[in-house]
Amino acid sequence: LDEDERAAGVMAFDARWLRHLGVRPQRVSIIRVDGESMAPTLSDGDDIMVDHDDDAERLRDGVYVLRLDGVLMVKRIALGPLRGRFSVLSDNAHYPDWTDIDPALVDIVGRVVWTGRRLH
Repeated sequence: LDEDERAAGVMAFDARWLRHLGVRPQRVSIIRVDGESMAPTLSDGDDIMVDHDDDAERLRDGVYVLRLDGVLMVKRIALGPLRGRFSVLSDNAHYPDWTDIDPALVDIVGRVVWTGRRLH
C-alpha cells in the first residue's frame, strides 16, 4: 500500500490457518471496508484480508482491492471475452459498473481472500 495508507494496528492469525487459505503471512494485509458499493457481499466496516501475491499477474474473476485514478477501492473483477480486458463491478446495484477496462489503467493491489465483521 502507499505511504498514505498507514497501519492502524495489528491482527494476529495462526500461520497454519493462513497457509490453509493459500497465502503467505508476510504478503497479506487487513483493510477496513469503507462504503456500501459491495453490499451485500461486503459491508461498511467489514475487515478484509488481501493477498498481495495475487495481483495483476494472476488475475482471474473475483473480489480485489484496486487503485483506480489514485483511489483505493474494493470491487469485483470479471474477465472479459477479449484477452487483456475486464470489467470492474459493484455488487450493490445502486453503484456503477465499468466495463471493458484496460488493465494499464488499474493498479491491482491484491485479491480478497477472507472477510470478518462485527455482528450487531
